[in-house]
Amino acid sequence: MLKPAAFALAVSSLLTPGFAADLPARKGVPAVPPVLSACTESEGIPTDAFGFTTGSDVAEVGSLGASLTYGGGFGIRDGRQAAHGLQLQGSYGLFPCFEIGPYLLGGFSDASVAGAKADSRSAGAGVEMKYRLLGRDLHGIGLTVVVDPSFNRLDPTGAGNFTAYNTGIRLFADRTLVPGKLYAALNLSHDLTWTGPSPNLRSSTFTVGGSVAWQVLDGLYLSGEVRHQRRHDALGFGKEAGYATFAGPGVFWQATKQFAISAAYNVQIAGKAKGVPGDLDVTSFSQHLVKVKAAYSF
Repeated sequence: MLKPAAFALAVSSLLTPGFAADLPARKGVPAVPPVLSACTESEGIPTDAFGFTTGSDVAEVGSLGASLTYGGGFGIRDGRQAAHGLQLQGSYGLFPCFEIGPYLLGGFSDASVAGAKADSRSAGAGVEMKYRLLGRDLHGIGLTVVVDPSFNRLDPTGAGNFTAYNTGIRLFADRTLVPGKLYAALNLSHDLTWTGPSPNLRSSTFTVGGSVAWQVLDGLYLSGEVRHQRRHDALGFGKEAGYATFAGPGVFWQATKQFAISAAYNVQIAGKAKGVPGDLDVTSFSQHLVKVKAAYSF
């Protein structure tokens, strides 16, 4: 007669006859794939590969970077202008899908309007905050919302010092057209500006821009873009002051794993200033724009 312990063991073996045979098969079960999110991509796209247009990728959590950007504007109506600006910016991945980038601004312009000197100098600061809403792997497109408040202290010749405050609200979107080769980006931006001594003058600039970037070699991108800007003498879309359309090429080179350099040129190909004759708006906008940027990731 079987003892109780032996009887229980026999019943258990009858009820689970395949358990021991299943053990070797479990070794071949694939690992659970990592959970995808909007801020993880199988293929990254450099944000500066599109010229003046910007891609949607954000810094990974804990990653730190720095960049120095030169911006130049040349050509105005009824005179001459050479405006030069520098922006020194840091960037940090504060938490998943969120990047914060404080920056310092400085610039000067050598200009004359109708024979009168119109030079100016400026200095300021701001902080760019990005949050990734959609990822390309999950949704087919990358989409990032950006809020960018800043201030600039200006010292124009003969006009006295004053401060300009700007808040930029932006959407950066991009998409892979041909993996490893061809990419597209679209930007929407609305800048709200309070300028000058009290009472402050209020204005805004709406921008829509699109760009296509081609990776001709590993880490080397060539781009072409078109951007349209509209200037308003109000914070909204009323009191239009003029508009301009720009087009031009860009280049991006990932020189090393940590260092990259990019450059872009835009020329105004169409435009109109309200109440001013001519086919271009060189009252509110420059005729030629140049950008050169060096970036380093730590």
